[in-house]
Amino acid sequence: MKTILLVIAGSLLVTISFSQNRKKLQRSWIKKTVVNLTGNEPQIESDTLYIRYTFDGPNAYISFYPGWDTDKFTQEWSVNGNQLTIGFSTYTIETLTDTSLTIALAGFRRMEFLSEEYLSSQDQNLISLGEFNGKPLYLANKFISPRYSKHISLYDKVQEGLELGNIRERQNLLISFIVTEEGGIENMQLVKGVSAEHDRTIMERIQKTSKTWKPAYFKGKPIQTQLFFEVKYLPSLAPGMPNRSNLQN
Repeated sequence: MKTILLVIAGSLLVTISFSQNRKKLQRSWIKKTVVNLTGNEPQIESDTLYIRYTFDGPNAYISFYPGWDTDKFTQEWSVNGNQLTIGFSTYTIETLTDTSLTIALAGFRRMEFLSEEYLSSQDQNLISLGEFNGKPLYLANKFISPRYSKHISLYDKVQEGLELGNIRERQNLLISFIVTEEGGIENMQLVKGVSAEHDRTIMERIQKTSKTWKPAYFKGKPIQTQLFFEVKYLPSLAPGMPNRSNLQN
């Protein structure tokens, strides 16, 4: 009887542990460092690429842009003890707290993350731009940013079906807009354009996403932020095909 009770108690502890790990993981994590494990000695890579992992329900959303997800990098995930499976890769969880996550793939790499909630509560990450409509305005950046809430690429959405073949030289499109505390879009401005029709179409499509944004948060409270949307067109790679980037510094 004692043996049965011990087995049941052990099973309950394992179940609770799995549940706790899953609960801690279900948030957004922003990459801090990447360590290369392919050599004889681990080496910290000089990697400035923004990467965010968001574990939400059954899906892990992996994005390279602070302001939106990348639908092509959505994968299922599961956790079993200290083993985290994302798609076809299984990582060992080396550290997991409310603020930090470290996962490693043997012989490949180790990634260290900090929670977005933690990063968005740090004073040094809040960049003031003065006021807009009588309220404080801040600059969206890697750690404090509004987010398009559709779990898809904003680039793909606003450029869908556009004719890009007539762009024959290197050009940049740069648009700024403010995402309010309610997730609306205001004060959109064309900073640098490609052509009148192209620019107008992009701006109209961005405006239609108003009220579908999650505002930026600082210390748990919504704030309004200015966001820059940029597309770099590099026909030297392929005529009319954009090389995308997002200026949220």
